[in-house]
Amino acid sequence: MAFYGEDIPTEQLIPQVKQLFQGQTTYVQPSAVDNATPSDGSFQAPLKGSWRSSGGFDPISMRPNGRKGHLGVDMRAPAGTPIYPLAPGVVSSVGTDPLGGNVVNVQHANGIRSYYAHMSVVKAQKGDKVDKNTILGNVGNTGNAVHTVPHLHFQVWKDNQIQDPAHYFSVPKYAPLEPGEKTWLSEEAKQEAQAFNMQSHLSSRRVAFSGEVDQLHKLATLFDSLVSSQL
Repeated sequence: MAFYGEDIPTEQLIPQVKQLFQGQTTYVQPSAVDNATPSDGSFQAPLKGSWRSSGGFDPISMRPNGRKGHLGVDMRAPAGTPIYPLAPGVVSSVGTDPLGGNVVNVQHANGIRSYYAHMSVVKAQKGDKVDKNTILGNVGNTGNAVHTVPHLHFQVWKDNQIQDPAHYFSVPKYAPLEPGEKTWLSEEAKQEAQAFNMQSHLSSRRVAFSGEVDQLHKLATLFDSLVSSQL
């Protein structure tokens, strides 16, 4: 009984309602596999192309800005570079904050959560199921990175404890900025970033969800009518 994301006419809904009423529709209980990482436990770097480290994992040392530690790795790449999940999972949150700018969190199996910050553009929505080829968004320098070169600040957590990303993929040593490093992946990526608005992005999800609720309401109304006719 599939009507997800479709505007189905009433005459097509009626047979589906009858099937539901007659007990012919099978409901499958979602399993934990829906949030699972690959069965082989493999992970990947969120940037598939070449990148340089602008800062590694160091939860203890004091930083020049007075803050203690660096709880992730800064993956330097041209703004607009696609960002991918550490592993398959479900997007648990999307939003903006003063430090991370445009951010995404992905929940994986086994208590693992990954965090992606300073994105120029976000393509994912909360609740999205993602795999290792899903583009979450693009590298940028939003939030407190606005005066730095574009990079992805990446964190990984397990059971609410911060982890060293180097336990999940190869992290190179810190590399200073070199003359001639590309700032933007392309002019198109720059224009896309300039046009991106987080509120509009989040609103687009609410509009899509509202359409699905309308379909559910229509289906429920028809079901109630059929039940009443049998009494």
